Amino acid sequence: MVPREDVPGTEGEVWDWIKKAVSFLKAVTDSPTTEALLLLSHVLRVRKEKILLGLIHPSREELEEFMALVKKRSEGYPLHYILGFKEFFGLPFLVEEGVFIPRPETEELVEKALELIGEYGVKVVADVGTGTGVIGVCLAKFAGVKVYATDVSDKAVMVSRKNAERFGVEDKFFVRKGEFLEPFKDEYDEIEMVVSNPPYVREGAKLAVDVMREPPEALFGGPDGLEFYKKFFQLYDLNGKVVLMEIGEYQAEELGRIVPDAQFLKDSSGAYRFLLVNRRSS
Repeated sequence: MVPREDVPGTEGEVWDWIKKAVSFLKAVTDSPTTEALLLLSHVLRVRKEKILLGLIHPSREELEEFMALVKKRSEGYPLHYILGFKEFFGLPFLVEEGVFIPRPETEELVEKALELIGEYGVKVVADVGTGTGVIGVCLAKFAGVKVYATDVSDKAVMVSRKNAERFGVEDKFFVRKGEFLEPFKDEYDEIEMVVSNPPYVREGAKLAVDVMREPPEALFGGPDGLEFYKKFFQLYDLNGKVVLMEIGEYQAEELGRIVPDAQFLKDSSGAYRFLLVNRRSS
């Protein structure tokens, strides 16, 4: 690749800027070099591999823009709000400020949901608290099921709809604003399976500064972190349905008292992180 005419320095200078960025980012992340490369690739609109190979020669203006983003990130602004996307299940989901950023752990929830859909021949799924839509969109895309998604946030409804369109499942993913399954009360009998990654962090828990920039209603589940589960299982009898939910690492025992017929499934690290209730007719 021929360097552009506005190149102010050498490949070595680029790495000087990256090293400087890393020194700032160490305060907010355990992966400062990776994040620095992601931020620079975002500014340059190239894959980070091109930077690593020395194939890109940024202008001074681009490097200064890069450092401005590094400063923003070092002050605790979430990385994926800056990048505008988060990869999940191999797909680059759009992310915007005001919507919960999907976590890698939830990919295991999707994997388990896909297994259950196949096992029981499920055709209609509800995704409660959809956020960016990662769970419902993945289930619509990879299992072909119809998804009724809900969220209390206008922004989440908008972003999840964008993601459904982005990945070509807008004819299978239907999202409405509201609590729990209320927006689809007329379609309740159609629903065969409910999947959710609800807010389960205990109020007052100490979280990283960037996590605290995410919407609190997507994080905190009351004084014990269990408010969502208590309300949900009081509201619905769920007869004939399968329910799969993500839970906090140490919540299985207490949730077992709240939902006596629940089973608890382990994640890849061996922790109980998923609640499964099967109330299908035998």
